[in-house]
Amino acid sequence: MEKLQRHYYVKTVAFFQFIGLLCFFLGILGFKRLQIADGLFMVGLLGICCTVVDILLGAHLLAGWFRWRRKGETDAEYQAAKIDPHQVGRLKDKPLRFSRLGKSCLSVGLGYIVFSILLTW
Repeated sequence: MEKLQRHYYVKTVAFFQFIGLLCFFLGILGFKRLQIADGLFMVGLLGICCTVVDILLGAHLLAGWFRWRRKGETDAEYQAAKIDPHQVGRLKDKPLRFSRLGKSCLSVGLGYIVFSILLTW
């Protein structure tokens, strides 16, 4: 359980999954089945989009942008301010990291999409 709590927000994920399960059962009972399924699907897509944004924020996409020579700057100043390509390469070659928020949003989003598919089946 301790390992699970290090990787996920367990209570928050359980709460949102319970809300999704409650909506799923309300849809099965016939309360606006299609609207509930559409809502669950959209919230699931929002969770997956939050996961993608979370991954891209840690991907160092802007590392190593080329810096142009400024007007009046000498060659020595420009060479001193240049970015080391080896350092940028090491930074960009790191593996992707999933944070707790990303993993939690992904699990809730996938759960909601599965509930939505089962509801419209």
